[in-house]
Amino acid sequence: MAKVELSLLLLAAMCCLMMAPVSAMYHIVGGSLGWTIPPNKTYYQDWANPRVFGIEDKLLFPFRGMHNVVEVGKDDFERCTQDNRLNIYPWGPVVVNFTDVGEHYFYSGVGIQCELGQKFHFTVVPGKGSSGRIQSSLRAVVAAPVPAPSFSAAATSPIHVWGMVAGFISLVAMLLV
Repeated sequence: MAKVELSLLLLAAMCCLMMAPVSAMYHIVGGSLGWTIPPNKTYYQDWANPRVFGIEDKLLFPFRGMHNVVEVGKDDFERCTQDNRLNIYPWGPVVVNFTDVGEHYFYSGVGIQCELGQKFHFTVVPGKGSSGRIQSSLRAVVAAPVPAPSFSAAATSPIHVWGMVAGFISLVAMLLV
């Protein structure tokens, strides 16, 4: 009986640790268009407006070639300048993770792509994000036909790693007890 109780306890702990990464929302920038020169100047802002961006959410900028992603402050964003650039991501696809609340401003710094509307801003809020389309408690990932980013082992969530470790320990404990 003790073996069954221990196994169930370890299984419950493993499940809790494995569920943590599900709380993050992946927002694929631009939806099916991806991160490229938009059809109009408000395309990306229109894409961002209905969405809620929460802590630990991730933005996926799907692009290759002649684009990049520049994160700047409000003044640089409005003028499409890089006087006080916060980050630049020169190669895609890019995944950006948010760990604090506040305003975020992104644009493409290649040529006049920013002036053509390849830019948007939003506010990260406490709690969970949403795609703006789903009005239930279920989390969904917006699908888009873009290549999957290649993640290195260093990009794996620490919580996810601990979940895998807990699963392995649980398996060993069940076999030994």
